[in-house]
Amino acid sequence: MTAALPFAPLDALLLAALAAAYLWYVGGDGGGTGRDDRIGRYRRWMRRAPLAFGASALAALVLTGRWGALSIPPPEFEPLIAPARTLAGFGGDILDLKIAVLAGFGGGSLVGLAIAWWLARRGKRQLMAGKIAALMPRTAQEIGWTAALGTMAGLVEELFFRLAFPLFVARVTGSAELGMALTTLLFAYAHRYQGWVGMAMSALVGALLAILYLATGQLWFAMVVHILLNLNALVIRPLLVRR
Repeated sequence: MTAALPFAPLDALLLAALAAAYLWYVGGDGGGTGRDDRIGRYRRWMRRAPLAFGASALAALVLTGRWGALSIPPPEFEPLIAPARTLAGFGGDILDLKIAVLAGFGGGSLVGLAIAWWLARRGKRQLMAGKIAALMPRTAQEIGWTAALGTMAGLVEELFFRLAFPLFVARVTGSAELGMALTTLLFAYAHRYQGWVGMAMSALVGALLAILYLATGQLWFAMVVHILLNLNALVIRPLLVRR
């Protein structure tokens, strides 16, 4: 636990505002797509997520003068950096760590694609971590929408779940550990439409992205990895694997 830090009433107010934005998103039409008006549902996602996660996080950072946290992890996260680097196998060179992460992602994607192609060739059901079939694009137009959604989600969700929300929890409670742990659970619950397996996988992905962000100190890199994960699942694999 980190030592309690003095905070202004504005910090508590902004934390409440961030929580309200989160509840507005999960309480709305943010679940899986239906059979009808799939493009309409994609459009609603493109409106809700940037407002709930992107705009709220940026507003909170602007109002407290914490713009610098976009490029450098805030002091509140300092107690988490060393443990994150240990978990990430950090050897002292951030570039090596990023290359290793991207190489692992690329290798894992190729293996997953090979398995998906093999299953498709035999008419077998695809392996999915949760109920994400409703998210998969079915037409060329929908592939464009899922590409936009995957990119947008990687940007605004990292901004909200890896930086803004845990930062203000740490400011109010004095515990960066609580901030990251609570935010990882909230990130998982935001994917509740994927079922329990999908929520568990989302929690794991959220924890890994938090470790990656803290270990590298670069929010933009966590965004890139998040976007690549989304595009691999929602664009690349559907394009290359056909039943």
